[in-house]
Amino acid sequence: MDTRRLGYFVRVVDVGNITRAADSLHITQSALSQHISALESDFKTRLLERTGRGVQVTVSGRSLYRYAQGILRLEKAARIDLRADNDAPAGLVTVGLASYSMAPGVAVPLLRAVRERYPNIHLQLIQNLTVVMSQAVLFGQVDMALIYDPGYVKGVVFDQVLKEEFHLVTSARTPRIGSRGDTVTLKEASRLDFIMPNELHTVRRVTDAAFHAAGLHCSVVAEVEPDTVLRDAVVNGLGATVLPLTAAREHFAPEEVRVYRFADTRLCTAMSLCTPEVQPLSHAAALVADLLRTLLLDASVSGRRAASA
Repeated sequence: MDTRRLGYFVRVVDVGNITRAADSLHITQSALSQHISALESDFKTRLLERTGRGVQVTVSGRSLYRYAQGILRLEKAARIDLRADNDAPAGLVTVGLASYSMAPGVAVPLLRAVRERYPNIHLQLIQNLTVVMSQAVLFGQVDMALIYDPGYVKGVVFDQVLKEEFHLVTSARTPRIGSRGDTVTLKEASRLDFIMPNELHTVRRVTDAAFHAAGLHCSVVAEVEPDTVLRDAVVNGLGATVLPLTAAREHFAPEEVRVYRFADTRLCTAMSLCTPEVQPLSHAAALVADLLRTLLLDASVSGRRAASA
Protein backbone atom coordinates (compact mmCIF):
# COMPACT_ATOMS: atom_id res chain seq x y z
CA MET A 1 0.00 0.00 0.00
CA ASP A 2 1.22 3.49 -0.90
CA THR A 3 1.21 5.42 2.38
CA ARG A 4 1.59 8.64 0.43
CA ARG A 5 -1.89 8.09 -0.98
CA LEU A 6 -3.22 7.52 2.53
CA GLY A 7 -1.72 10.87 3.51
CA TYR A 8 -3.41 12.53 0.54
CA PHE A 9 -6.73 10.94 1.51
CA VAL A 10 -6.44 12.14 5.12
CA ARG A 11 -5.70 15.67 3.92
CA VAL A 12 -8.76 15.69 1.66
CA VAL A 13 -10.96 14.53 4.54
CA ASP A 14 -9.50 17.14 6.87
CA VAL A 15 -9.95 19.98 4.36
CA GLY A 16 -13.26 18.75 2.92
CA ASN A 17 -12.41 19.98 -0.57
CA ILE A 18 -10.19 18.40 -3.23
CA THR A 19 -9.12 21.69 -4.81
CA ARG A 20 -7.99 23.22 -1.51
CA ALA A 21 -6.36 19.95 -0.46
CA ALA A 22 -4.41 19.80 -3.74
CA ASP A 23 -3.20 23.37 -3.22
CA SER A 24 -1.98 22.57 0.31
CA LEU A 25 -0.21 19.44 -0.98
CA HIS A 26 1.33 21.33 -3.94
CA ILE A 27 -0.02 18.90 -6.53
CA THR A 28 -2.64 19.33 -9.23
CA GLN A 29 -6.29 18.62 -8.56
CA SER A 30 -6.38 15.98 -11.31
CA ALA A 31 -3.36 14.17 -9.82
CA LEU A 32 -4.97 14.18 -6.37
CA SER A 33 -8.24 12.86 -7.80
CA GLN A 34 -6.33 10.04 -9.48
CA HIS A 35 -4.69 9.07 -6.18
CA ILE A 36 -8.09 8.97 -4.46
CA SER A 37 -9.55 6.92 -7.30
CA ALA A 38 -6.63 4.49 -7.03
CA LEU A 39 -7.34 4.05 -3.33
CA GLU A 40 -11.02 3.41 -4.04
CA SER A 41 -10.06 0.87 -6.65
CA ASP A 42 -7.61 -0.79 -4.26
CA PHE A 43 -10.23 -1.09 -1.49
CA LYS A 44 -13.06 -1.77 -3.96
CA THR A 45 -15.35 0.77 -2.30
CA ARG A 46 -16.23 4.43 -2.61
CA LEU A 47 -14.47 6.54 0.00
CA LEU A 48 -15.66 10.04 -0.89
CA GLU A 49 -18.83 11.49 -2.39
CA ARG A 50 -18.34 14.61 -4.49
CA THR A 51 -20.82 17.42 -3.77
CA GLY A 52 -21.31 20.97 -4.97
CA ARG A 53 -19.52 22.23 -1.85
CA GLY A 54 -16.65 19.74 -1.78
CA VAL A 55 -16.57 16.13 -0.64
CA GLN A 56 -18.35 14.06 1.99
CA VAL A 57 -16.80 10.98 3.56
CA THR A 58 -18.65 7.70 3.14
CA VAL A 59 -19.00 5.14 5.93
CA SER A 60 -16.12 3.17 4.41
CA GLY A 61 -14.14 6.36 4.09
CA ARG A 62 -14.55 7.13 7.79
CA SER A 63 -13.24 3.68 8.68
CA LEU A 64 -10.21 4.09 6.43
CA TYR A 65 -9.60 7.59 7.80
CA ARG A 66 -9.26 6.23 11.34
CA TYR A 67 -6.89 3.45 10.31
CA ALA A 68 -4.94 5.76 7.98
CA GLN A 69 -4.17 8.16 10.83
CA GLY A 70 -2.70 5.29 12.85
CA ILE A 71 -0.69 3.96 9.91
CA LEU A 72 0.74 7.38 9.08
CA ARG A 73 1.64 8.03 12.71
CA LEU A 74 3.48 4.69 12.91
CA GLU A 75 5.34 5.45 9.69
CA LYS A 76 6.43 8.84 11.09
CA ALA A 77 7.47 7.17 14.34
CA ALA A 78 9.56 4.61 12.45
CA ARG A 79 11.36 7.32 10.45
CA ILE A 80 12.19 9.30 13.61
CA ASP A 81 13.34 6.15 15.40
CA LEU A 82 15.58 4.99 12.54
CA ARG A 83 17.21 8.41 12.17
CA ALA A 84 17.97 8.72 15.86
CA ASP A 85 21.14 7.97 17.80
CA ASN A 86 20.75 4.43 19.12
CA ASP A 87 22.51 5.36 22.38
CA ALA A 88 19.61 7.60 23.49
CA PRO A 89 15.86 6.87 23.73
CA ALA A 90 14.14 8.23 20.64
CA GLY A 91 10.92 8.05 18.69
CA LEU A 92 7.53 9.64 18.22
CA VAL A 93 5.22 9.44 21.24
CA THR A 94 1.64 10.72 21.00
CA VAL A 95 -0.38 11.39 24.15
CA GLY A 96 -4.10 12.14 24.14
CA LEU A 97 -5.46 14.47 26.83
CA ALA A 98 -9.09 14.56 27.92
CA SER A 99 -10.85 17.90 27.66
CA TYR A 100 -12.61 19.40 30.69
CA SER A 101 -10.17 17.68 33.04
CA MET A 102 -6.87 18.22 34.79
CA ALA A 103 -5.11 16.43 31.90
CA PRO A 104 -4.16 19.56 29.88
CA GLY A 105 -2.61 20.97 33.06
CA VAL A 106 0.13 18.31 32.96
CA ALA A 107 0.95 19.01 29.31
CA VAL A 108 3.66 21.63 29.88
CA PRO A 109 5.28 19.78 32.82
CA LEU A 110 5.34 16.61 30.72
CA LEU A 111 6.84 18.43 27.74
CA ARG A 112 9.47 20.00 29.99
CA ALA A 113 10.37 16.64 31.58
CA VAL A 114 10.66 14.92 28.20
CA ARG A 115 12.81 17.71 26.75
CA GLU A 116 15.14 17.62 29.77
CA ARG A 117 15.53 13.84 30.06
CA TYR A 118 14.89 12.49 26.56
CA PRO A 119 15.63 15.22 23.99
CA ASN A 120 15.47 12.73 21.11
CA ILE A 121 11.86 11.79 21.85
CA HIS A 122 9.43 13.69 19.63
CA LEU A 123 6.35 14.35 21.77
CA GLN A 124 2.87 15.01 20.36
CA LEU A 125 0.12 16.19 22.71
CA ILE A 126 -3.42 15.99 21.33
CA GLN A 127 -6.64 17.10 22.99
CA ASN A 128 -9.32 17.14 20.30
CA LEU A 129 -9.85 14.11 18.07
CA THR A 130 -12.71 13.05 15.81
CA VAL A 131 -13.00 9.77 17.71
CA VAL A 132 -13.22 8.85 21.38
CA MET A 133 -9.75 8.81 22.96
CA SER A 134 -9.96 5.12 23.95
CA GLN A 135 -10.73 4.30 20.31
CA ALA A 136 -7.77 6.44 19.23
CA VAL A 137 -5.53 4.25 21.41
CA LEU A 138 -7.11 1.13 19.95
CA PHE A 139 -6.64 2.35 16.36
CA GLY A 140 -3.03 3.38 17.01
CA GLN A 141 -3.69 7.09 16.49
CA VAL A 142 -2.15 7.82 19.91
CA ASP A 143 0.19 5.75 22.10
CA MET A 144 -1.69 6.51 25.31
CA ALA A 145 -4.39 8.81 26.61
CA LEU A 146 -5.07 10.43 29.96
CA ILE A 147 -8.86 10.29 30.15
CA TYR A 148 -11.83 9.78 32.41
CA ASP A 149 -12.22 6.05 33.01
CA PRO A 150 -15.26 4.90 30.98
CA GLY A 151 -15.23 1.35 32.34
CA TYR A 152 -14.38 -1.75 30.32
CA VAL A 153 -13.44 -1.16 26.68
CA LYS A 154 -12.25 -4.16 24.66
CA GLY A 155 -8.69 -3.84 23.41
CA VAL A 156 -7.41 -1.24 25.87
CA VAL A 157 -6.52 -1.14 29.56
CA PHE A 158 -7.03 1.63 32.10
CA ASP A 159 -4.51 2.35 34.83
CA GLN A 160 -6.32 4.51 37.39
CA VAL A 161 -4.02 7.34 38.44
CA LEU A 162 -6.24 9.64 40.50
CA LYS A 163 -9.81 10.66 41.23
CA GLU A 164 -11.40 13.92 40.24
CA GLU A 165 -14.22 15.56 42.23
CA PHE A 166 -16.41 17.94 40.27
CA HIS A 167 -17.33 21.43 41.51
CA LEU A 168 -19.84 24.04 40.41
CA VAL A 169 -18.20 27.04 38.71
CA THR A 170 -19.99 30.38 38.19
CA SER A 171 -18.86 33.80 37.08
CA ALA A 172 -17.73 36.16 39.81
CA ARG A 173 -20.43 38.47 38.41
CA THR A 174 -23.13 35.97 39.33
CA PRO A 175 -24.66 36.60 42.79
CA ARG A 176 -23.60 34.12 45.45
CA ILE A 177 -25.70 30.98 45.74
CA GLY A 178 -27.12 29.88 49.08
CA SER A 179 -25.76 30.89 52.46
CA ARG A 180 -23.06 28.30 53.10
CA GLY A 181 -20.08 30.06 51.62
CA ASP A 182 -18.27 27.73 49.24
CA THR A 183 -20.84 24.90 49.23
CA VAL A 184 -24.08 24.54 47.30
CA THR A 185 -26.87 21.97 47.06
CA LEU A 186 -28.01 20.37 43.83
CA LYS A 187 -31.39 22.06 44.24
CA GLU A 188 -29.76 25.48 44.48
CA ALA A 189 -27.57 24.71 41.47
CA SER A 190 -30.58 23.50 39.44
CA ARG A 191 -31.85 27.11 39.29
CA LEU A 192 -28.87 28.06 37.12
CA ASP A 193 -28.33 27.82 33.37
CA PHE A 194 -25.41 25.59 32.44
CA ILE A 195 -22.81 25.54 29.68
CA MET A 196 -21.51 21.98 29.31
CA PRO A 197 -19.81 19.57 26.92
CA ASN A 198 -22.03 17.27 24.85
CA GLU A 199 -23.96 14.33 26.29
CA LEU A 200 -21.22 11.81 25.47
CA HIS A 201 -18.63 13.53 27.65
CA THR A 202 -17.98 12.06 31.10
CA VAL A 203 -18.36 15.42 32.86
CA ARG A 204 -21.81 15.84 31.33
CA ARG A 205 -22.91 12.26 32.02
CA VAL A 206 -21.85 12.36 35.68
CA THR A 207 -23.53 15.75 36.18
CA ASP A 208 -26.78 14.75 34.48
CA ALA A 209 -26.90 11.50 36.49
CA ALA A 210 -26.49 13.35 39.81
CA PHE A 211 -29.28 15.80 39.05
CA HIS A 212 -31.54 13.01 37.77
CA ALA A 213 -30.94 10.91 40.91
CA ALA A 214 -32.04 13.89 43.01
CA GLY A 215 -35.18 14.35 40.92
CA LEU A 216 -33.86 17.61 39.50
CA HIS A 217 -33.15 18.98 36.03
CA CYS A 218 -29.84 20.38 34.85
CA SER A 219 -30.74 23.16 32.41
CA VAL A 220 -28.07 23.11 29.70
CA VAL A 221 -28.44 26.19 27.49
CA ALA A 222 -25.33 25.56 25.37
CA GLU A 223 -22.96 22.70 24.56
CA VAL A 224 -19.36 23.80 24.11
CA GLU A 225 -16.35 21.66 23.24
CA PRO A 226 -13.29 23.96 23.15
CA ASP A 227 -12.14 24.64 26.71
CA THR A 228 -11.23 28.23 25.84
CA VAL A 229 -14.78 29.01 24.66
CA LEU A 230 -16.24 27.55 27.84
CA ARG A 231 -13.83 29.61 29.93
CA ASP A 232 -14.82 32.88 28.26
CA ALA A 233 -18.54 32.06 28.38
CA VAL A 234 -18.50 31.31 32.11
CA VAL A 235 -16.36 34.35 32.97
CA ASN A 236 -18.80 36.57 31.06
CA GLY A 237 -21.74 35.19 33.04
CA LEU A 238 -23.41 33.33 30.18
CA GLY A 239 -23.87 30.22 32.30
CA ALA A 240 -22.41 28.05 35.03
CA THR A 241 -20.48 24.84 34.47
CA VAL A 242 -19.18 21.80 36.32
CA LEU A 243 -15.47 21.01 36.35
CA PRO A 244 -12.91 19.16 38.44
CA LEU A 245 -11.31 21.49 40.96
CA THR A 246 -7.90 21.07 39.29
CA ALA A 247 -9.35 22.05 35.89
CA ALA A 248 -11.18 25.04 37.38
CA ARG A 249 -7.92 26.29 38.89
CA GLU A 250 -6.15 25.70 35.58
CA HIS A 251 -8.69 27.55 33.41
CA PHE A 252 -9.74 30.46 35.62
CA ALA A 253 -8.08 33.14 37.69
CA PRO A 254 -9.41 33.19 41.29
CA GLU A 255 -10.99 36.62 40.84
CA GLU A 256 -12.88 35.55 37.68
CA VAL A 257 -15.13 32.86 39.14
CA ARG A 258 -16.70 31.37 42.25
CA VAL A 259 -16.13 27.67 42.84
CA TYR A 260 -18.56 25.68 44.99
CA ARG A 261 -18.38 22.17 46.39
CA PHE A 262 -21.63 20.21 46.32
CA ALA A 263 -22.89 19.81 49.88
CA ASP A 264 -25.36 16.97 49.32
CA THR A 265 -23.55 14.75 46.82
CA ARG A 266 -20.11 13.85 45.50
CA LEU A 267 -19.70 14.13 41.76
CA CYS A 268 -16.49 12.31 41.02
CA THR A 269 -14.86 9.91 38.60
CA ALA A 270 -11.46 8.34 38.01
CA MET A 271 -8.77 9.60 35.69
CA SER A 272 -6.89 6.76 34.04
CA LEU A 273 -3.98 6.26 31.69
CA CYS A 274 -5.34 4.33 28.72
CA THR A 275 -2.91 2.09 26.77
CA PRO A 276 -3.28 -0.77 24.26
CA GLU A 277 -4.09 -4.16 25.76
CA VAL A 278 -2.11 -6.34 23.34
CA GLN A 279 0.37 -4.10 21.51
CA PRO A 280 3.22 -3.21 23.92
CA LEU A 281 4.35 0.39 24.18
CA SER A 282 7.55 1.32 22.42
CA HIS A 283 10.56 1.96 24.64
CA ALA A 284 10.13 5.72 24.15
CA ALA A 285 6.40 5.57 24.90
CA ALA A 286 7.01 3.50 28.05
CA LEU A 287 9.45 6.14 29.30
CA VAL A 288 6.94 8.92 28.65
CA ALA A 289 4.23 6.91 30.42
CA ASP A 290 6.46 6.58 33.49
CA LEU A 291 7.12 10.33 33.50
CA LEU A 292 3.41 11.01 33.18
CA ARG A 293 2.56 8.72 36.11
CA THR A 294 5.15 10.51 38.27
CA LEU A 295 3.73 13.92 37.37
CA LEU A 296 0.20 12.72 38.13
CA LEU A 297 1.28 11.33 41.48
CA ASP A 298 2.83 14.68 42.36
CA ALA A 299 -0.32 16.49 41.20
CA SER A 300 -2.50 14.18 43.28
CA VAL A 301 -0.45 14.82 46.42
CA SER A 302 -0.47 18.58 45.82
CA GLY A 303 -4.23 18.50 45.25
CA ARG A 304 -4.87 16.69 48.54
CA ARG A 305 -2.71 19.20 50.39
CA ALA A 306 -4.54 22.12 48.81
CA ALA A 307 -7.94 20.60 49.59
CA SER A 308 -7.02 20.09 53.25
CA ALA A 309 -5.50 23.55 53.64
